[in-house]
Amino acid sequence: MTLGLRGRIAVTAVAATASALLVVLALEGPDLHRRAVEQVRARLLAEARLMARVVGQPLADGRPSDEIDALVDEAARDVQARVTIIAGDGTVVADSALSGEPLRTVENHLGRPEVQEALKMGAGSSIRHSTTVGDDLLYAAVAIPHQDRVVGVSRVALSLRGVEEQIDDLQRAVTVALALAFLLIALLSAAFSSSLAGPLGEVMDAARWSAPAPAAVRRSDEVGELARILNRSAEQLQERITEIARDRGRIDAILSAMEDGVMAVDHRGVVLLANQALRRSLELQEPVGRHYLEVVRQRKVGELLEEVLRSGARRLDEVEMLRAGRTYAVIGVPFPGPEDQPLGAVLTFHDVTERHRVEQVRRDFVANASHELRTPLTSIRGFVEALEDGAMEEPATGRRFLEKIRLHADRMATLVSDLLELSRLESGERAPAWEPVAPAEVAEDVAASLAGAAERKGVALHRADEDAPTVVSDADRLRQILENLVENAVKYTPAGGRIEITTRPAADGGAEVVVADDGPGRRGAGSWWARASASPS
Repeated sequence: MTLGLRGRIAVTAVAATASALLVVLALEGPDLHRRAVEQVRARLLAEARLMARVVGQPLADGRPSDEIDALVDEAARDVQARVTIIAGDGTVVADSALSGEPLRTVENHLGRPEVQEALKMGAGSSIRHSTTVGDDLLYAAVAIPHQDRVVGVSRVALSLRGVEEQIDDLQRAVTVALALAFLLIALLSAAFSSSLAGPLGEVMDAARWSAPAPAAVRRSDEVGELARILNRSAEQLQERITEIARDRGRIDAILSAMEDGVMAVDHRGVVLLANQALRRSLELQEPVGRHYLEVVRQRKVGELLEEVLRSGARRLDEVEMLRAGRTYAVIGVPFPGPEDQPLGAVLTFHDVTERHRVEQVRRDFVANASHELRTPLTSIRGFVEALEDGAMEEPATGRRFLEKIRLHADRMATLVSDLLELSRLESGERAPAWEPVAPAEVAEDVAASLAGAAERKGVALHRADEDAPTVVSDADRLRQILENLVENAVKYTPAGGRIEITTRPAADGGAEVVVADDGPGRRGAGSWWARASASPS
């Protein structure tokens, strides 16, 4: 027999209720026992503290054991438990169940766990089985303080048999209550299942308008009808989810391909997204879900983000990341929520370190170039003024001054030519003329052209070739670079020194040209306009 919707709901509800009640019944027993024991433990600790106040002063004064035992017997009449007073060394001083000779022969209690715990923590308890009474006993002990020291321990013990009997009574009452609850829920489930068919039909009527083409479903009851109606909605929802996933994949691909770092945070500052470029540049490990201050520990980033969230407007600032050793142009843009309230912000980190370096190089270049041009101009002006002041009347002096003017003019022409060549190289107007070049032949030509200058300076110029291979290069530019190096070597190598031009194979399969000399040398050989001499001209 196939149950209808009403029957299945009723059976399911009754079965679920029965299972839940059985679980409650199974779990409640241990919990009842634990709570009952905790209540007894709290009561015994309170009684132990009361006894500690009663015997604290006599015990500290060293009163006789019989006298303290009498106090304990008197005070314990209203306490339905066994009271024991233990000295600091573990000796049993008083016991509500013992007196006289039996009391004096009781074994030392210092090793009892509740006594040790009370001496260390101020209070302690334990449960142990007593072979004397045949029951489990709960022991509760507290330290007896006097002034700044502990003079003993007050212990109260109670059999757990009465507690177990109370728990059994309580469990029977709980079982009866759960049985009544089960019957009530069964009746309510039957009533609920009967009232569900009407509203369910209304739901199906409303769903038909949004799903006119139901999918094939085997069930023929109300749930089957609803399933056929909702299948179409599920298909439409799946199509939407697929479209969203596809859009998300495209966005992830775009963010991964970006060289700029991108980080999105919510209105609390928690990181929602960080692309691979940002993780690489700032060396981040799992930034998503953390506060942005844990990820980007920079005050200016926090100020920019707070301003974006507060104003809801775009903000831009440059931030130096000391940890990464880079400078970034950080752009903050809010993404709005309902009523144009910002839900968060997107920060873009564009690395401007290289741009700053190039700008600094350009500034240094302009300053150095201006200096190099001003120096010969100053010299030319000085010689012209000397000629105007009468040096022309002395032919030898005049010719010498004119020669100096010509030398400085040639130097200026060389500088201007170099500047124009550099400008053409940077603008791309002068493309390299790539061709096979033998570095040994270029080095030989340069050595031959500068041999006379080296001889006049008294410097020995040597060539060495270690079978350097032919490479693809710009022969003119290579010759120009090598001439500059050798000219500097000839200029700054002292008389009697040695210059050696060596061509040899490079480790990467190319060729190396090495110019070695006995000159002073200098650091920063790759810097523009740097000079070996400290002289300004």
